[in-house]
Amino acid sequence: MGMSSSFLVTFVGIIVLVILIQAKGQPGFISIDCGAPEDVTYTESTTGINYTSDANLINTGVSKSIETNLKQQYQRQMWTVRSFPEGKRNCYKISVTRASKYLIQTTFLYGNYDGRNMLPQFDLLLGPNRWDTVTIDDASTDQSNEIIHVTSMDYVQICLVDTGNGTPFISAIKFRTLKKNTYVTQLGSLQLYNLLRCDLGSNKFHRYPDDIYDRYWYSGSYWNACNFGENWKPLNASIPDDSLSQTDYKPGATIMSTAVEPQNDSAPLVIRWEPEHETDEFYVYMHFTEIQVLTTNQTRQFNIMNGESRLQNFYPIYHGVNTIYSTAAISGKEIKFSLERTENSTLPPIISAIEIYRVIDLQKPETFQGDVDAITTIKSVYSLKRDWQGDPCAPSAYLWNGLNCSDHGNDSPRITTLNLSSSG
Repeated sequence: MGMSSSFLVTFVGIIVLVILIQAKGQPGFISIDCGAPEDVTYTESTTGINYTSDANLINTGVSKSIETNLKQQYQRQMWTVRSFPEGKRNCYKISVTRASKYLIQTTFLYGNYDGRNMLPQFDLLLGPNRWDTVTIDDASTDQSNEIIHVTSMDYVQICLVDTGNGTPFISAIKFRTLKKNTYVTQLGSLQLYNLLRCDLGSNKFHRYPDDIYDRYWYSGSYWNACNFGENWKPLNASIPDDSLSQTDYKPGATIMSTAVEPQNDSAPLVIRWEPEHETDEFYVYMHFTEIQVLTTNQTRQFNIMNGESRLQNFYPIYHGVNTIYSTAAISGKEIKFSLERTENSTLPPIISAIEIYRVIDLQKPETFQGDVDAITTIKSVYSLKRDWQGDPCAPSAYLWNGLNCSDHGNDSPRITTLNLSSSG
């Protein structure tokens, strides 16, 4: 199989267990129900995921419940929110394993929890970095922000910032540990783009336990963007979990048991989109398996084209996952992948699933760890009643009251002075 250097294919390999933290029976899972009563833990009935209260992770905010009529539509972790009517920046501090790769997701369901029917907008920070702006467009619809990120400390701070457009709130937070050799970028973290993690050929939404990493998989009927506006026809088969040979990306057998092919057998299968900004950079992950038993006179073989780059003479393996991805970020006015059958092929190209991520810069360093430890001790020893949350020095707009910091460019900021005169 020939390929250019801009594509990589991961083939069936030895399954290596990911080992990590907290949720019993769910290694590598941290699942937080924001606004749940203190010390509450439970297993959500439809997914079997174990949730804990956020009460020990934050010292501010108030717990509220969404409207009763919405609760029957949503899982239990969405029934409460933590709302932040006071303070400019309110932050969670969540213990993690340093230098680990996590899928991090924050979820928001307004549900008119405050009885005001006023849809807010606020900023979301990851440590000293701006992650996104959360805009609530519909009181009864949940929305999530998701990134794949490598941690630099043994904790992560997720902050909600009041920008003057309504009270910030949050419903749930999750961390899922991923293998370090997956979703590798040259620089930056990966933000799921427009919910484009697509279970192609399906008409259902999937998550854990269908996906062991609890990634959300959307279908064409669930999320119109997953249709990509092309003429496709769906295929499906029954693939038991134990008969699908996986890669380290491990899209579940449920996700891989459906696929699409072009409506016209001789036409290419095209996946394309126009980025909001031409300078946006993307990483794309395509998952393939052969779901049909081919006869001796049948062949499915195709080239995968992306501009001048191509992967030639590719063929999916029967009940074995191939994950094909770009090894460098791609950009342009239009991003286009074309799967084109070869002259030797008797069958059209197929694809089972695709993930599309935009590169997001979360590289701004956090304040030097020793300085953070020292200032935290000072706050404790002197019982300071100050609104000190998040990173002490960054972003500079939210510098802790009474501190001065020096900026060291790409190195961690340092605390240079501390003024406690106003605290007696």
